[in-house]
Amino acid sequence: MTRRTLFNCAVGGVLAHVLLARGQQASDKALAPLDTLPGAEKNRKLKVVFVGAHVDDWTVCAGTLARYAREGHEVLCFSFTPGDSQSMADGNHMSVDKLAALRREDAMRATKIIGAQFKILNQHNQNMRVDPETYDEFNKTLSAENPDVVFGMWPLEFHPDHRAAGNFAFNAWLASGMKFTFYFSETPAASEMNLQQFAPNRWVDIESVMDLKRESVVANTLIKDGWSEYEVWAKFRGAEYGCKFAEAFVHIATVGSIAPHNLAPRRWFGGGLEVSHD
Repeated sequence: MTRRTLFNCAVGGVLAHVLLARGQQASDKALAPLDTLPGAEKNRKLKVVFVGAHVDDWTVCAGTLARYAREGHEVLCFSFTPGDSQSMADGNHMSVDKLAALRREDAMRATKIIGAQFKILNQHNQNMRVDPETYDEFNKTLSAENPDVVFGMWPLEFHPDHRAAGNFAFNAWLASGMKFTFYFSETPAASEMNLQQFAPNRWVDIESVMDLKRESVVANTLIKDGWSEYEVWAKFRGAEYGCKFAEAFVHIATVGSIAPHNLAPRRWFGGGLEVSHD
């Protein structure tokens, strides 16, 4: 082998290594999120809570929750009800108790996939109460978690339990003095939920965790066949946002404040938001 041939081989080898490294970096970069998560500006570990009506409601933003967990934050999913849907039980030829047990088991397993904890509260499917006493009870429940970011259900849609859960989460934000960051989540199931007037003002890139979202959704036995609808909606929101897959939210923001006499554990006495220029 001549000196020139040896030199050309060496250069070729180095060039190939550089190109391979660049290709790997590009591939890694493609999997990295294109944005930061809500609350990331705090530069510390966050407590993130999702407030849902049903044991599988958290799947509507499973990608966002998975990103929080992957980035080292603590994630908790609440369900107001234990999975006791009579219509689902009838449709699957099961007793309500058997159905609820199956759905709870699925939810416990599925939330672990995205790195979240899961807790069930004490209401029942299509029989949720929204009154001052239950508001107070949930205010205390959520306050005890000391959340930094909370995701609630969008309240303008057809499912009464989702509307109730959305109101509980929003009321708890008000009762806390709006001290945590609050977002309404999208419920992308047009045939059942029929979401009304949802105009997102915050998106989250979920391409890097799309595999976890899929795995967690299909781990729920009775909704796994609906994965294609989740995927289509994530693609739509991704195209809207400028990435491959995304989830969409409405961020509730205000420069006002809640009067001290309206903060939990007190009830709402009137006056609404206060604006101060001090």
